Amino acid sequence: MPQAVLAFTPDDPLLNKQGYLSQINAYSAWDIIQGSPEVVVAVLDSGLDLDHPDLAGNLWTNPGEVPGDGIDNDGNGYIDDDHGWDFVNDDSQPIPDVAEAYNDDAVSHGTAIAGVIGAIGNNGQGIAGLNWRVKIMPLRILDNYGGGKSNHARDAVRYALNNGAAVINLSFTGFDVDPSFRSAIQEAYQEGVVVVAAVGNQNGGGVNMNEKPVYPACFQGDDGADWVLGVAALKADDTKADFSNYGSNCVDLSAPGYDIYSTFYQDAGQPDLQAFYRGGWNGTSIASPMVAGAAALLRAQEPGLSPAQIEIILKLSVDPVLERNTPAAGQLGAGRLNLGRALAIASQFVPEMSSRQTPTPSTPSDIFVLAAAAGSPPLVQVYDAQGNLLHEFNAYHPNFKGGVRVALGDVDGDGSPEIITGAGPGGGPHVRIFEPDGALLSQFFAFSESTRFGVFVSAGDVDADGRADISVSADAGGSGQVKVFNLAGENLISLQPYGDVNFGIRTSLADLDGNHQAEIIAATGAGPAPQVKIIQVDLQELGQFLAYDQNFTNGIFVSAADLTGNGLAEIVTGTEAGGGAHVRMFDSAGAQQAAFFAYDPSWRRGVKVAAGRLGGQKVILTAVGGSAPVRLFNLSGSLIKEFNPTQLTGPNLALWSP
Repeated sequence: MPQAVLAFTPDDPLLNKQGYLSQINAYSAWDIIQGSPEVVVAVLDSGLDLDHPDLAGNLWTNPGEVPGDGIDNDGNGYIDDDHGWDFVNDDSQPIPDVAEAYNDDAVSHGTAIAGVIGAIGNNGQGIAGLNWRVKIMPLRILDNYGGGKSNHARDAVRYALNNGAAVINLSFTGFDVDPSFRSAIQEAYQEGVVVVAAVGNQNGGGVNMNEKPVYPACFQGDDGADWVLGVAALKADDTKADFSNYGSNCVDLSAPGYDIYSTFYQDAGQPDLQAFYRGGWNGTSIASPMVAGAAALLRAQEPGLSPAQIEIILKLSVDPVLERNTPAAGQLGAGRLNLGRALAIASQFVPEMSSRQTPTPSTPSDIFVLAAAAGSPPLVQVYDAQGNLLHEFNAYHPNFKGGVRVALGDVDGDGSPEIITGAGPGGGPHVRIFEPDGALLSQFFAFSESTRFGVFVSAGDVDADGRADISVSADAGGSGQVKVFNLAGENLISLQPYGDVNFGIRTSLADLDGNHQAEIIAATGAGPAPQVKIIQVDLQELGQFLAYDQNFTNGIFVSAADLTGNGLAEIVTGTEAGGGAHVRMFDSAGAQQAAFFAYDPSWRRGVKVAAGRLGGQKVILTAVGGSAPVRLFNLSGSLIKEFNPTQLTGPNLALWSP
């Protein structure tokens, strides 16, 4: 009889006061890793209790400095900075100055933040931080009442960057933009530092940051790069804390931020600073270190993860925020932090390659790709023109079974196609780009990370730069959105070909008018008549037509490629389930050029189509639901050959059309 596997529980006696650990699934995370002293987290705050019994052992020590000798041994511009720096008093003691007037919450703030991130775990004392072992770099930028200056924040970010911080936590906010502080954040992000910030608190339900941005949480690049992970605060029931700000432009994740128990600044000489621990911490400032701590654990597990990869992992692993019918609904990021799931995803973030390869593989360009339909793990298979399996890999986490939509295109301009995948319904709008052997090249979210309507993908060069771009269209429930991106995930074009609609959109990108720029070919999903629209990159409509009888409303598939050799692409369509396996080919004016049934005409499983080149021929590839083979046809509808893929039934499919 199998035995239950228990999560690793540390022996810290105040653990029962840390209810948020269960809320974010920390115990499962600790079964995987408990932290690493190689990971440095900079806490830019009010200073730290350097002698705290639950923190002192996790305090960062500058390896290049000799303490107390009055010399800047490491030449970094700071004398005797053996444990960080106080930018308020400009000295080497990053501790609150309780000899002066103070507010007890303000002077203890940095110590509480540090405790959430890295209180020593399993030491029989106090509490456990998310990282039992880590190095906390205290940088004091806030005074005894919680006020600070942006130039101190700027200098502290650069100090953290130059002295090895892997993660920076910023639990403070402001409404004004200091360009030099913004530049420091940019530098840190570009050098691989994960920057996490609170999104701020406001009485009366919080501020909508889409209307009134808060910094540094809302800092981002001109190209849309997300330099800072903004964190909103939740209560124990996963609803928004009343005070938390919100806004989809700035909030990336949410985490517990109400009645949090943590370490406290202790000073025996001050009557109100006698305790080593205290509860009742509220605010996005106490939610932010949970995400910073999660980023540190991810860096401990997978040191090579980039900030963008860590962001994607954290967003893919969330649980839902239970906010309904309020202004904040849909404005609290991807969801609530789930630490255990994040670490589980990270361990499989770069897909494992298949060991199955042919002794004499085809050239990289002469391939076709099949991908799992809904109901199966997210397997992608790469075949040569003879139907031999070359590579296979999981495009997403193996537990995801929403289906993988797939395309082929030369997105990096190297003359060979890359594989583009989009997650089907139930998955986020997560687009990934792979080399044919399964090596991950790039990835991005096409729409809000919290959406789960699924996406379709296609590839074609819309700007005539010699590199394919990526069209991503929303499935049912996605308001009919279509966006075109480049390899870097930069949004080039946005449109709604049919307006704000509930049905899904399928697209293909191909040059239909000979101007060397791909047009956007859109087709309707289930609901309306089976209409195809052709839209130029300037969003002018080039034409439209019905691909099947107007009474057929189950939806259609679309693919396009130059199949006749005249320099203009043809449009190939197939029907969704409920229609016959009826393949049709049209020119750009909507005139039918060919039509045939790819399978038994009596079947009503629909037919998926891909147009392109394979084995030196211009061909149409087809698949239907069930165990029927994948088939390859010429333009007249004559069967060239058929393949029986392993492990996949009714797969999604892709061909390349150079």
